[in-house]
Amino acid sequence: MRIKMCLTAIFISALLLSTVAGAPLVNLAVANPISAPPEVPPDASTKPPIIAISSPIVNGNNVSINFKVTVGESATATFKQLVAVYYTADWNQNTTYVYSTYVHSSGDLIFIPAPTEFSYNLNIRAIPEGDRTITVYAGEYGYYEGGIGFFITGFSSVNFTIDTTPPNITVSSMESIKYETSDVPLSFTANEPVSQISYVLDGQENVTIGGNTTLTGLTNGSHNLTVYAWDTAGNLGVSETITFNVKVPEPFPTTFVVATSVALFVVVGIGFLMFLKKRKH
Repeated sequence: MRIKMCLTAIFISALLLSTVAGAPLVNLAVANPISAPPEVPPDASTKPPIIAISSPIVNGNNVSINFKVTVGESATATFKQLVAVYYTADWNQNTTYVYSTYVHSSGDLIFIPAPTEFSYNLNIRAIPEGDRTITVYAGEYGYYEGGIGFFITGFSSVNFTIDTTPPNITVSSMESIKYETSDVPLSFTANEPVSQISYVLDGQENVTIGGNTTLTGLTNGSHNLTVYAWDTAGNLGVSETITFNVKVPEPFPTTFVVATSVALFVVVGIGFLMFLKKRKH
């Protein structure tokens, strides 16, 4: 690993920086070579760096992630420092460093002081759609008693989804026919989970609904309807505008029937009375 190969140089920079107060950079082209300390695996009490990652902020196919790295706890180490912070993404094969104790300038290898904590705001653009993972790594170097060095790496991953495709909304219940009722069912389907649904009838105000419903109290005549749905990523899908007609039959004239029945009853009654009267005579 590249970090492993630079441990000797890191040790040199640490010694030089400890003896040159206020020197922000050391050019190894003028530094005297110093042997690196012996190195051992970290003991059981030495923990890897702590990486705290905030929740990703997704905007279209871009993501913003804040994270903070702190050297790990150790009951036996006498000195600890972060030497590198980098990340990998599942959609490419690159390893990208956001912090390192070594940089190149004009062909010379130059070192900067190594901290015990590091914060960074990571912004990545043009991410492919799908479920994505970013893993942040941190390398820590330190010493035990006797100047024995150790190296330990920590990592933490964060998951998020890139979705820029709007949902596909299909209205399945309405047809271009005449409905003989003022209550017409509205049924539709979406090709993915949605978080909000609404419809617009005849260009009126947008009405929010929880799912399939029934349009009530429709007047006779032609109507048009469009369904809107937002997926969980905030993308808006719009259905085709459906046109349908309502023609409710005129109600049967019950008043006329009642009046006719009463008149007929009266006529029959009068005729019956006249018949009885004639029989008496």
